[in-house]
Amino acid sequence: MNNKIRILDIMLKLVTFSVLVLNLSIASANPLIGTWQFVKGQYATDNGLVEAQAPQLSSVKIVSDGHFNYITQRDGKFLYAGGGTYTLDKGRFIEHVKYGNVESILGKTMAFTYIVEGDLWHHTLHENGKLVEKEVWKRIDL
Repeated sequence: MNNKIRILDIMLKLVTFSVLVLNLSIASANPLIGTWQFVKGQYATDNGLVEAQAPQLSSVKIVSDGHFNYITQRDGKFLYAGGGTYTLDKGRFIEHVKYGNVESILGKTMAFTYIVEGDLWHHTLHENGKLVEKEVWKRIDL
């Protein structure tokens, strides 16, 4: 009986180790997988750039293997939600917006340049040579 318990214990440790290695290899292949919290951003409007930052604007973005979603609040009140699929290509996070409550971006594809430095994700969107959006997110979970 003790041998069976010891064998089961070893098998459990091997499975746990394998899952950890698999999760680490997926995360290293795609540094954006995880849960992110909004830190600050700049956005182009008809009246010029506007800035936002936490905690007045709070948002959480979850990135899995091939999908993303987010929910955003301002001063504790619901503002936006959305998501869809994405691809990574040569330093670009390319969102394919499939659902959400911002009609102007539904069905749109947006190619953000991105850099991950430590637990911060910086991404920027330019369209027609002009800044549209620049955000910083902080990793809160993997």
